[in-house]
Order: sequence, then structure tokens, then C-alpha cells
Amino acid sequence: MSDIAIPQVVERLALTNPYETWVRIPKDPDLTQGWKDVTYQDLAVAVDGLCYWIEKQIGVGDGRVVAYMGLNDPRFVVAIVALIKTGYRALLPSLRNSRDGQAAILDRTDCNILLHGDNIDLVVDATRSARPRLKVLQVPGFDTLLQLGRDASGPFVSRNNTAADHRVLILHTSGSTGHPKPISFTNESIATYRTLRNQPNPSGRPNTLECLFPAGSGQSVFTMAPFFHVMGCAVILGSLLNRVSVIQLPPERPINAQLIVDAIQQTRPNVGVFAPSILEQIAREDQNLKALSCLDYVFFGGAPLDFESGERISTVTRVLSCYGSTEMGFIPTILIKDPRDWQYIDWAPIAGTVMEPDAGEFHELVIKRDPKLEAYQTVFMVFPELSEWRTSDLWSAHPEHKNLWKYRGRKDDIIVLNNGEKFNPVILESVVASHPWVRGALAVGQGQFQTALIIEPRWDAMEPKTSAADIIEAVWPSVEQANAASPTHAKVWRSKVAVASREKSFLRTPKGSIQRLRTIELFQPEIDALYGGGEDPSKVQKLDPAADVDQIKKYLRETFTSKGLAIPTDADDNADLFGFGVDSLQVLALASALSNALPARQVAPKDVYSHPTIESLARWIKSPGSPEGESTVGRADAMQAMVNKYIQDFMRPVTVVVTGTTGSLGNYILQALLNDMRVSEVYCLNRSADAEARQKHSFEARGAAADFQRVKFIQADFGREHFGLPSAVYHEMLERVDIIIHNAWAVDFNKTLASYEGTHIAGTRRCVNFSLESKKRAQVVFISSIASVGNWREDYPVPEKMMHDDNLPLPGQGYGESKHVASRILEAASAQAGVPSTIIRTGQLAGPSDGGIEWNRHEWLPSLVISSAAMQVLPDKLGNSDNVDWVALDDAGKTVVEVALARQREVAAGGAPCSVAHLTNPRTIKWERLAPAVAAHIEKMTGKSVEVMSFEQWLSKLREVQTTTEDAKRVPAVKLRDFYEGLAFSEGGLPPLATERTVRISPTLGSMKAVDEELMTRWMQSWFS
Repeated sequence: MSDIAIPQVVERLALTNPYETWVRIPKDPDLTQGWKDVTYQDLAVAVDGLCYWIEKQIGVGDGRVVAYMGLNDPRFVVAIVALIKTGYRALLPSLRNSRDGQAAILDRTDCNILLHGDNIDLVVDATRSARPRLKVLQVPGFDTLLQLGRDASGPFVSRNNTAADHRVLILHTSGSTGHPKPISFTNESIATYRTLRNQPNPSGRPNTLECLFPAGSGQSVFTMAPFFHVMGCAVILGSLLNRVSVIQLPPERPINAQLIVDAIQQTRPNVGVFAPSILEQIAREDQNLKALSCLDYVFFGGAPLDFESGERISTVTRVLSCYGSTEMGFIPTILIKDPRDWQYIDWAPIAGTVMEPDAGEFHELVIKRDPKLEAYQTVFMVFPELSEWRTSDLWSAHPEHKNLWKYRGRKDDIIVLNNGEKFNPVILESVVASHPWVRGALAVGQGQFQTALIIEPRWDAMEPKTSAADIIEAVWPSVEQANAASPTHAKVWRSKVAVASREKSFLRTPKGSIQRLRTIELFQPEIDALYGGGEDPSKVQKLDPAADVDQIKKYLRETFTSKGLAIPTDADDNADLFGFGVDSLQVLALASALSNALPARQVAPKDVYSHPTIESLARWIKSPGSPEGESTVGRADAMQAMVNKYIQDFMRPVTVVVTGTTGSLGNYILQALLNDMRVSEVYCLNRSADAEARQKHSFEARGAAADFQRVKFIQADFGREHFGLPSAVYHEMLERVDIIIHNAWAVDFNKTLASYEGTHIAGTRRCVNFSLESKKRAQVVFISSIASVGNWREDYPVPEKMMHDDNLPLPGQGYGESKHVASRILEAASAQAGVPSTIIRTGQLAGPSDGGIEWNRHEWLPSLVISSAAMQVLPDKLGNSDNVDWVALDDAGKTVVEVALARQREVAAGGAPCSVAHLTNPRTIKWERLAPAVAAHIEKMTGKSVEVMSFEQWLSKLREVQTTTEDAKRVPAVKLRDFYEGLAFSEGGLPPLATERTVRISPTLGSMKAVDEELMTRWMQSWFS
């Protein structure tokens, strides 16, 4: 049976059609450089290259399960074929699995080895943490595998078992009802994609697999489905079995309608396989819709396609619904006669389908085992012990053509109310979900007295300030329409409708359908609230009647967490709960929980509304009705206190001192301050006498407009008392200043800590003195550095908090030690003297995002690129600094100002006197994804070819460069050779910095994009101009 085993299919294609296109891939992610054809011969050679690599890394295959995880690229298919060919069984876990889901699928398959591709580090790290004994290896890129195959002594001798019933491939279910379940496929079950396609139908109409894999040379199919999903896997393996080429999207780009339209217009495939959600996006634009007209067939599957979208698409091409599952594979169907019946399916006789009547108009699809059809019934190859397969999928017949069937929902979606009444919620949910503001609708009510509904909004379709009440008001006519089509016991009352929050979405399968049971579990607090609580009092943790106020506050926080209330763990005890988005439904749930927790007490929703802070609610619980339980001031006093609070400082602008504004970061901090109308005046303290002229020239050079009438430039000496300022100037500042941004600091990695004391450490203390003496108790914002925590060795990012471990600064580096000491001084000043302080740890700062001025070419990265151009070699990785989390200078300046002003409000509202923020890009990218574009731009700017090589090889080339003055000018990296040598050590990299809190208070950081090719190109232009 070797003719059906995938490795042998690939070998045969390489022999008979070596130069025929197997797959077409874009040459670059933005589709502007054309497409590259990869042949069947290339595939076979790359497979052999990976086979040799696999045996070298993990040994000869013995039937064990080895997992592969990756994005959709040619290497994914190579990995499947190579694992089977070397005698292993290939497991393809979904990249979308939860951490626990990954652990479950690895446990169930006894998989202890994971191979993976590029750019999925977070998924790999989570999987590794879920299964610590897992051996993890990154598979080389496709071009490298191709070279390995060419360099081998000869073709790899297959070790796979070609028997029809031998299990070689494992996919898994989506986990709609729990953890994903592994499904093992045999050689024969995979080969059914050819067997079914070649089976003629008595009706004379083609079966849909003939449409999916058209016959003839040069035919191609486009797919967007991930290859770990049964649909994607069916296309890539079915295309090999039927000799049809595949069009692939760039794996590094998120899928969207425009990307797909561009790809189709450029490659003009014969067939396309799409997710319904993408087709709905494409159908909205006439121009995009026109792009589909080049396709003979548009397939969709996994979920229903919106009727209006399907109708629009069917005006330009044939729309076909495909049906199957991980367990069943592809169920053969026949091409529908009338294109207008695109929503329906016509089962092929060889499918063995039986439509068994169910409730009302619905029928359940059942596959009955038939010995005459054993070559076509994939499900019984997977489950040979079964005689029938009940799909639990419900269908309804066409009103006129009874051989046509329309999918209506899952049988296990049936809801049984506590009065015994049953109903299928699919119609209700689909009607409500058709509203343009609704992404998903979920009916609930199992065991309850009536139906309730949770709406998942389509937030991008409405204004940011749209409330839950507004959404219910807008969607209610759709609910009424659904009620009109529902039996009395299934109708939804308005009071039984909830709206999911922005932070909490429905759980979905990779196909996009809602995971009903898991989503219901996730939304249990909201469901409990809809039904008035509904907890079992015996299962609720009781609160000790003797608990003091602090213990009650702790209990309340735990209760908030258990009820799903989105209250930050560091929220102030006096912060209003409703400011965190707590709504009336959550109040009901909270009141119910507290009533069950408190012996002999009944907590009503009004009690929560009356005591809307953790502090006041805890005191009320401790002593209801007493002066301690009620406010210590009367109602009139409370209202007057609130009036006084909010008539203070109406939009009062702030005055800011910035030290060191002529440096790179200081320049952009000043620009951000002058661009913010909340800042009325800025004092710039610099050591140089010509700072004003230099500053204005810098602004003019980069075309930055600025109102310098709001700026005072003052020469300062941070080593002297009062910064060396004249007494009148110093006292003027004491009267006016609200914030000091202390940025002036010498960057010299050769200095010792002692060298920083006289000017820098002492200068920090003088900032503290200034705050203590100032009229407004000025906030001190200190620009620290990642070097102050560079020795962090935990397996999670550095938290946004003060660090007291004096071993954390990089050893032997006075710069990082001085930043650490200064931060400790400010923390002590906050704790002991009430000085408001904010420490901002900065990571790697790059050039400005607009390329307005040069990113200092003497820094390590510009030196590396300039030197690479001279040496005509570029590293593909950056050693232990391969994670690019750089921040453009202008964005860094904005972030500093946003953090400073946010902290000013926070401190005024009683927030913590000392806080830490992190200035690093929350969205990262690997250097290896940027390296090709960097090399291409060097070639464009210099006219010289550049070879991309490993970091170790690049370092070896650098070592060969002489350290003469001329060579150092041409190859500046020689002056930083020791630094680059340090990058080669796996343990020497700087740690990642957490940004969870900072992104909440800095819109610039929160919306920051990862460094991309366009940004790198802007920076490079200044180095080669």
C-alpha cells in the first residue's frame, strides 16, 4: 500500500513531476515582490534534509509521537512528511490551545518531544511550562532544510510503515466540551482525499472534492485555514494526493480581507477555501467581491455563512459548503444543481449518511457502517470498532428538494428548562447574532425556570462610550424577532439579557464557532446574576463573625475575584467599585454571595450601592448601623466634602522641570511637554551654557514646531547646592514647579559607582530636597534604566515595582548600580518624607519613528549594521538580544510625559507615593524577521551584496578585522567587540520588563507597534546618507 502513504506520494511526485509547482509563497510579507514557486523536487529534498536532521537530534523513529507546532509555511508540510518518513507519528497541536489544553493533548498522546517553527515563542514557552520534561527543538528554515537535503550523501531511506491501517498522524478536536481529544489517522484514512475525489457519481454531477482539487496541470487552490486544523490539513495533504498546487499567505502577517484579496488577485487560483468570517468581510466591498470572480468555486466551512454575504458572493462565483470534522474527515457531497441553494448540501451515495428524525423539523446526521462503502467511510478507519457514528449535528430539509439539507446546529445545544420544556437555541441565537452590533449570542437556561441571553458585542462597530444599556436597547428588536419565532417557554425577557464586557469574550474553536459549555462556565457569574445569584449556600465560604475590618477587606477582594469582577489587585480600598465597570448584574451576584457568606445577615443590592468601596463595605459588614458602619460625617458634610474635592484645581496646568534636555531622550521629553497643553511652563536645567541655542537648532533640524516662550533654559550644576542656581531663580521654581523629570545622567559603562556619587547620586538627593521645600510638593520622575535590574534571572519579566536586591544591577557596572541607588533613595524619600516619586526604567531606545534625526551610529545596533555593510555580512540573530523590544525616541518622550501626568493625578487622588513604570515596547519581534529587510536595504544603499549568516559566523568575521584607526572608522563594531562577544552567551541577555501597568496609564505605550521593516529602513537611511 506504499502508493497511499504520504512520504511515498511525495517521492513519486518528485520523480514524475519534479519541476511542477507544489506551493506558491510570497517573496515578502507585503506581497510587493512577487511570488516564489516551490517544486515537488524541492519538497522531496527538504523532506530528506529534515529526516537526516531529525535522526541526528532525536534518533531513529520507533512509532513514538513527536509534535510539530508552527505557522503556515512550507516547513510545516515538510515536518509532517519527514516525521512520518522517519518512523514517528506526527502530532499537530493547535497554536490556539490553552496552556492546560496543550498539556492535556501531550499527556494523552504520551508526547515528550516538540519541534517548532519560527515566531511562536510565547506558545512554545507556555507549552514547555505546562510540561517541563518536554524536549523542545526549533526546526531549521525551509531553505536550510533544502541545503541539508542537497548536502546529504543520498536520498533518505524511508522507515515508515506503509500498511493501510498504520496510524501516522494525530490531530485533535477543538475542545468545545472540554480539553481537546486526539484523533489518530491511518495511511488509508488520509488517502481517502484521493479515493473520494476520483469516485464518479450516478447523477453525473461532480462530487465537491473534484471541485476542491480540480484535475489538470497548473490547477491551484488557495487556503487560509491553519495546517494544524483538519480543514487546513485536508487541503495540504489532499493537494499532494491529487497533484494540485497550493497558494499560501505570508505566515508572519495576520489574516484579513485585504491581504486575501491581494493574494487572490496576484495568483489567480482556481479554488479558494475560506472561513465564513473572512468571506463576510470580503463581501462588504464591491471591489473585494470582484476579486473572487476569478475563482471557479468558493468553499466555506466550520461555521454558517451569513445569508446576505453568501448571496452577494454567489453573484460572482459558485459558493459551496463543505462539511466534516476531525473524527470524520471530509464527508463526500455532490455539487448542487442550483447555485441559489448554496446553503444546502447534497450527500453523495458513497457517504453512507442517514438523516434520522429528531425534534420538530430537525434531523440528526448519522453515518452507518456499510461494508460496500468501507473505502470511503473515513470515520470507521479512525474508529474501526464502531458500526455507526452519531454526529449530533441537526439539519433541516429543503422545502422543495428533499435531498438537500441545511445545517441548523448541534443536538447537544438543546436546553432543558427546570419545568421539563426543551428548545434548541440555534435559531434564537442566529437571529440575534445577525444584528450588526453583535458578534455572538448565547442562550442559557439549563435547569432554570426561563431562558436568558448573553450578547457578545462587536465593539468595533459602535462608539467607544456605548454602554451595555445602549447595546440592549439597539439589539432588542432582533430579540423580539427571535422571540416571535420561538415557543412560549423559550422567549427571552428583557430583564434576562446581559452584555459581555470588553475584557471578556466568548470562547471559540479554531473554526470560529462558540464553545458553548466552556463559555457558559466562563460567564457563570453573569448567568448567576441574571437568575438572582443561585449559589449553593453550603458551598460558599463563610465569613468569620469575629473577623476584623482588614480580614473582611481581604475576604471581599477574594469574593470579587471569584465573581469575575474586573477590579485590579492593587486597587485602593477607597476606590469606587463602580469605577471599575461593576454593573447591576454583578451587584446582584455580589449581594447573593455575601448573603450566603454572612450568618444571620441578608445583603441586598442597595447595601452594595450604599457602600461602594472596599473600605466602606467592610466597615458596614463589621458594624451595620453603627457610626463605624456608616460614614463618620453626615449626609450634608459628605456632599460638601465631595463638592470641595472637585472644585479644586479645575484643569490647572502644571509647571515642569526637566534636567538634561539636550540629550537624545531629553530632547523628545521637552517636545512632548510642549505639545501637551496641560503643561504651562518648562524649566530646562542643563550643564552647558549654550543649551538654548542647541535645543532650538535641534528642533529646527527635525522640523518640530515648539512654543519656546513657555520654556526657560537655565545653566545648572547638579553637584552643587540648589543645583548651582541663583537664589531668586531657585525660589521662583519652588513656588511654581509641580513635577521634576530628572533625566540628566552620564552614560558611561566604564565608570564605577563612586564616580557617579558627587554629581548624580547627590543630584538626586537635591531633587528630593527641592520637592520637600517646594510649595506644591513636586513629584520627582526619575529616568532609570534596565541596567538597574539587568541581573534579574527569574523566568518571568521584571515586575513594575521597586527592587531592593542590591545584586540586581549588572555586576561591575557603575551606571546600573547608580540608577539602582538613586531609585532606592527616592523610594525612601517617598516612604519617610512623603515625596511623590516615579521611577521609569527604560529599555533600548532607538532613533525617532519619523527618522528626523539619526539614531546615534556609535551605539551597538547602528554600529553593527554599518559594520555589516562594510563586511558584506549580516547576522541572522542578535545572540541573547534577539528579542527586539526597542522604543523610538519620540514615543519614549511621549510615554515619559504621559506617565508623569498620570502619576500626578494618581498622587493627588491619594495613590501610592512611589511607583515604578517600564519604558519598553510591549510588542516584540525577533531580529531574524527583520534581518532580510536590513540586508536588502544595505544592498540598495551601497550597491554591494550582503550575506545573512549566523551570529557566530558574523562574530568570527568581526574578529578578523584589524583595530587600526582606518578599520575602526570603516567597521565601528570593532570598538565594541567585547560587547558583541557578550551577546553570544545564552545567559547574558537583559531581562524583559513587564508593562501591564504602564500601558494602562500611557496611551502611547499601550498602542505601540512592534518594530517593523519600515521603521528599520527609516533609521538606516540616516546611517548611509
